[in-house]
Amino acid sequence: MVTFQRMVAVLAASLAVLVVGVPTAGADTLLRLNGIGPLTLGQERSAAVDTGWLSDPGKGCELASPVPTVYRLLGSRAPKGLRGSAEFNDGKLTSISVSKGARTSTGVRVGKTTAAGMTRAYRKRGYKVRSESSETFGGTFVTVFNRAGDAVIGGFATGGMRLTTLAIPRIQTCE
Repeated sequence: MVTFQRMVAVLAASLAVLVVGVPTAGADTLLRLNGIGPLTLGQERSAAVDTGWLSDPGKGCELASPVPTVYRLLGSRAPKGLRGSAEFNDGKLTSISVSKGARTSTGVRVGKTTAAGMTRAYRKRGYKVRSESSETFGGTFVTVFNRAGDAVIGGFATGGMRLTTLAIPRIQTCE
């Protein structure tokens, strides 16, 4: 015969496993300065595709030469709340752009942080940051540079609003 205390203990243990094992709904994926999840800048296209994070290959900016290949971050193994793209040039991952479901180690989040907030967050960490308003694109570009002067991450916010895009190493435009 099962005692009441034993049933409560089994139920509590089962509930703990369920609660700990379930990821937080809406948890953002960490966008690092060199990648996101299993994707890393410089990675061979075949290795990136094998991660299961990429889908829907297509042409990138047709004004570029050669024209890059772009994949959506909607593969079967990609986090469900993540939206964005990965761009490949000459078979190597050269840019990752995210429009939903990402955050940085500085706490910058797509859809929550403003351009001014991103600028403050990275300057506080000792990075050089350039913030430029663009009438052509109707918003503000934020570009963060490392000590060597290389762009490492960028953001774009429409008007004075929140960031609509985060990208490494910078926001890509096609013009």
